[in-house]
Amino acid sequence: MKDKLQQYGELGLGSRLKRLSDVMMREVQIVYNTLGIDFDPYLFPIFKVIIDLESATTTDIQEALQYTQPAITQAVKKLIHKKLVIHKIDKIDKRKKLFRLSPKGKEIHQQMLPLWNVIDEQVKWLTEGSASNLTRHLTYIENQLKEKSLSKRILEKYNL
Repeated sequence: MKDKLQQYGELGLGSRLKRLSDVMMREVQIVYNTLGIDFDPYLFPIFKVIIDLESATTTDIQEALQYTQPAITQAVKKLIHKKLVIHKIDKIDKRKKLFRLSPKGKEIHQQMLPLWNVIDEQVKWLTEGSASNLTRHLTYIENQLKEKSLSKRILEKYNL
């Protein structure tokens, strides 16, 4: 059966982007699981902002990502639960929490750096192209992922 979302053209764009996002997150989770890395790809943006800023408040994260406050709070709680992030209370404003990597978070960050480079390389490969519009390019990406899954592409390159 033909892909109905592709047939819907621009009307199906939001649904196709959501589907592609879900596929990519699931595939990266497969990679993490295969390599024995206890990490959730949905936590990546917030984890990376904390890495980049070294110490970040919820407001810092919100400004960097334009996520909602509840989404940030939920993700930070998961990162704390996984012992990847710790926090301390701001000395000047006691209402603020400053989040930073824990020793375990620093360790997993170093472990994931080479993997993130491979993920970045493979996603760049998928997204390069000269399609005349976004829906055609999405079709190209979807077809490439049907030929070979993102997780397989990443693991092949990572294990070289």
